[in-house]
Amino acid sequence: MQTIQVEKSGQIQVNKGKNPRELYAHQNEAIKALDQKNKSPFEGLLVLPTGGGKTLTAVHWLLRNFIDKRKKVLWIAHRHELLDQAFETLKFSAYPSLLSDTERFRYRVISGDTNKHDRPVNIQPTDDIIIASKDSLNSGLNYLTDNWVNHSTEILLVVDEAHHATAKTYRKLIDSIKQNFKDRGKADGFRMLGLTATPFRTDKSEQGLLKKVFPDDIIFSEHLRTLITRGILAEPVFENLETELDFYKELTDRDIRSIEDFDKLPKKVAEKIAMSSIRNKRIVDHYVENREKYKPLLVFAVDIQHAIALNGLFKKRGINSDFVASKIIDEGTGATISVKENSEKIKRFRAGKLEVLINVEMLTEGTDLPNVQTVFLTRPTTSTLLMTQMIGRALRGQKAGGTEKAYVVSFIDNWEDKINWVNPEKLTDIDGAEFVDRDIETMKRIARLISIEKIEEFARMMDDSIDTTALEKLDFLRRVPVGIYRFSILESSESAEPVSRDAEPVSRNYDVLLYNGTEEAYDSFVNDLDAVFKSVNIQNREVLTDEELEYLLQLTKNLYFPDYPFLLGYRDDDVKNILRFYAQKEMEPEFIAFSERRKCDLSIVARHIYENDLTLRQVTEYLTSLWNDGKSFWQVLFGYNYLYFKKQVDIEINKLLGVYPDLTLTPPIVIPDTVPLESLSLVEIRERDPAEYRDIKDAVFAKYTDGKGFIVCASSGFKSQMRRDFQIDHIIPMSEGGLTTLENLQVLSRKAHAEKTRLDNLKR
Repeated sequence: MQTIQVEKSGQIQVNKGKNPRELYAHQNEAIKALDQKNKSPFEGLLVLPTGGGKTLTAVHWLLRNFIDKRKKVLWIAHRHELLDQAFETLKFSAYPSLLSDTERFRYRVISGDTNKHDRPVNIQPTDDIIIASKDSLNSGLNYLTDNWVNHSTEILLVVDEAHHATAKTYRKLIDSIKQNFKDRGKADGFRMLGLTATPFRTDKSEQGLLKKVFPDDIIFSEHLRTLITRGILAEPVFENLETELDFYKELTDRDIRSIEDFDKLPKKVAEKIAMSSIRNKRIVDHYVENREKYKPLLVFAVDIQHAIALNGLFKKRGINSDFVASKIIDEGTGATISVKENSEKIKRFRAGKLEVLINVEMLTEGTDLPNVQTVFLTRPTTSTLLMTQMIGRALRGQKAGGTEKAYVVSFIDNWEDKINWVNPEKLTDIDGAEFVDRDIETMKRIARLISIEKIEEFARMMDDSIDTTALEKLDFLRRVPVGIYRFSILESSESAEPVSRDAEPVSRNYDVLLYNGTEEAYDSFVNDLDAVFKSVNIQNREVLTDEELEYLLQLTKNLYFPDYPFLLGYRDDDVKNILRFYAQKEMEPEFIAFSERRKCDLSIVARHIYENDLTLRQVTEYLTSLWNDGKSFWQVLFGYNYLYFKKQVDIEINKLLGVYPDLTLTPPIVIPDTVPLESLSLVEIRERDPAEYRDIKDAVFAKYTDGKGFIVCASSGFKSQMRRDFQIDHIIPMSEGGLTTLENLQVLSRKAHAEKTRLDNLKR
């Protein structure tokens, strides 16, 4: 039997030398805190800023406390690059200082990328540490349970980028392992550690969703500013370049809401920014003028068109640059460009072979780029999380092999304060290091959301040709929401469509505004979500089909919003988003009350004017003082349009006047496993031995070719003499233990193969 070596599984032999990587003070402090917590079972979080060494800290701790003691470790993440980073850290940390009683240990790396990583079907009880994507483990949960968990008495489950752990697929995996330990009477043998650079509030009073997944909350955390002061992270130098270009004129009120909710520029605006030759020239010119200071440079672009345009300009100026993107599709062939190409470009950038790397929706979470000196923020964002991750790419300090200072350059366009873009400089303040919104800022955020919702309404009232009398008669405070539901959904990075199994997901924010007339109905609906979902059978799926979503929408409207056509602020999309959120999380969205709502009561302002019989000049001075009060919400609420504000005051005064009478990171020693060639997929065999691949392919086609030279589909009987009309398929899928042997390979027409794939996916 022919065999071949693979590094997706095998053994890591403990290096006999001294570990060259020493931990910083904060990492040792974190390990002490973890040691203390580990005296009993725990489910908590390690929170360190980007560049603070979460992965290295966790690996050092688990090697000494679990692997060295022959206890099992399962490390899960949602992106393949995070798996590779964890494995590399593991390899380079295998030294006697951490593994005094162990000479070698077994590992296995698993994901949906079977060209690079292993499959759940190959999990063995002897595996000491499994590093896997959560989706691959969920699809092969029976193999994980039967071949590994059932053979373990103690397990440490590490969840990388733990802020995503509220998704149902994460919780299904976590709950399954926890329940297995309970059923076997070994509940004390389960521990869970979440890693994240994303600070959040998980106080019980705030009903944080992560609190339910990690009940022991934060075990250890460190401030970004502390690591900057210690020289572990670079001191960020913030520079702004005004482009002097107007883009706000392209925005409708709906566009503004979309940007605030999804942090996604409307296509027409993104295209205008991306293809602005003036703006792109200024970006490249600014780098060329400051080249020695800025290089190496990492650029965050608006979209793939923007990345391509900038890359072309950099190359014209003699700069060795390239670009990477989360998903690139060749428009001519429809083929997706290999993820491997992205990896190669990133390696070249790390090695100093590229001076500039432009990226789109990549290199934010978990990517280690120690050589970055500068980041160019050429895309604005409303996401504090995304901004934190972007600036974090440049903050590798001198003590960590980086620089004393790092440049964060923002390219500022004119938006006339219409969008609440995140200011990167504020994120490194002492108070802002945890990125916890101050109460007043939270309220202003809500007020801004309300403003986006209300601008159209205010605009209609300014138009004398539209009769808005009925709306004007409503008490102003009734037109101000009582609060919002805030939640996020992991979705495909390409659109707002639900995340697919192999996609690199991103988190998108949603807000649902609640008014006096809808708050009670929404409260009942949200509390009854579990019962509502019993009418559909989505089982372990996180994504509703279009039919299921439409059915649940109509059911919800009938049960909770029968008067929806007449309810102020009701929208089908809001209900759909809550339903999509629950399908993914099986949790209620967080409700934030607009506690400062009463300060937005214009009727009080009008009454002050009316009862004090103010003169025109006094009224102007009074309203101007209110409008310019930095602690008030008026400017935010009215979209910084004073005329809207004044018009609404006039309406309230008219009510009082009776106008409306009816108003009521030493090379590792890795010992790869040797596995049979037939355990590899055809794609893997083609990568390693193209000749062998051709022999196999020819043999399969020969087997399914009749005497007249027609290839015959094994399923439908369809015949053709063209190979292009067919695909080679495993009769027993590799995910179920099938091998790449002539006996297990068949030829299917493309249509039959697509149908088989669809049915297989349904079975999952």
